[in-house]
Amino acid sequence: MHPAYLLQLYEYNQWANQRVWECVIQLEEDKFTQDLDYSVGSIYIQMVHTMAVEHWWLHFLRTSTLDFLELEQFPDRATIRAKWDDVEAINRTYVATITPEELERLVKPAFWEENTKPIKVWQALMQVMNHSTDHRAQTLAMLHRLGAPTVGQDFLAYLHA
Repeated sequence: MHPAYLLQLYEYNQWANQRVWECVIQLEEDKFTQDLDYSVGSIYIQMVHTMAVEHWWLHFLRTSTLDFLELEQFPDRATIRAKWDDVEAINRTYVATITPEELERLVKPAFWEENTKPIKVWQALMQVMNHSTDHRAQTLAMLHRLGAPTVGQDFLAYLHA
C-alpha cells in the first residue's frame, strides 16, 4: 500500500469529521446530550467515542502504548473540539511521514485476546477510518432524527470540494 493513498484517506476522514461536526455544533445542549438508544448513546457520547478511537489507535501505532481518553475528560463541545483538533494534527503528521516499511509492521494491542492475530499498521489505519465513517453515518442519522441539519460525507464530494 502506498503511503500517499493513506494520507489522502486521512485528509478525507478529517474533512468528513469536520462536516459532521458543523452539524453537531448547531444542536441545542439538551439534544446534544439526549440518550437516543442508538449506537453508543447520545451524540455527545458518539463524538467523544469517535475521537477517542482515532486517538488511541494512532497513539498506539506511534508509541506502542495505550492511551484511552475518557468521556469525563470532555464536559462540553469546546473541550471535545479542542482535543479533536490536536488528535487530527498529530495523526496527520504521523500518516504524512509513514513509510512503506512501517505500513507492513505487525501490531497487537495488549488487551486483545491471546489467540487474536496481530494486524499490519495499514490494516489498523483502515480500521480507524472505517470506524469513523460508521460512526459519522450513525451521527448523521441521529441528527436527522432530532430534526437537525445533516450533510453528505461521500468521498467524491471531498474530491470535488
